Amino acid sequence: MIPQQVELRRAVKATKDEAMTVEQAAEYLKVHPDYIPILVAKADDLKMIGDETIIAKRDKTNGWLLGGIALVLFFTIAVLPGIGG
Repeated sequence: MIPQQVELRRAVKATKDEAMTVEQAAEYLKVHPDYIPILVAKADDLKMIGDETIIAKRDKTNGWLLGGIALVLFFTIAVLPGIGG
């Protein structure tokens, strides 16, 4: 059996905006709405916005990855040809 916070995380991430109201989450999991904030607190990658909305946290590694790729391309195109010639 999958823990409810994992089910909630999957349901939130499966939505178009990666967001869900507390009422929608309670209906999906068939639990009382007062129990949803507890589940959100247990899930590392979910966050409550106000008292009504649950969102999925964004992964911050994509920005670092893109920056690293840009840096490697810069050195490959601009710096390495200057060193060799």
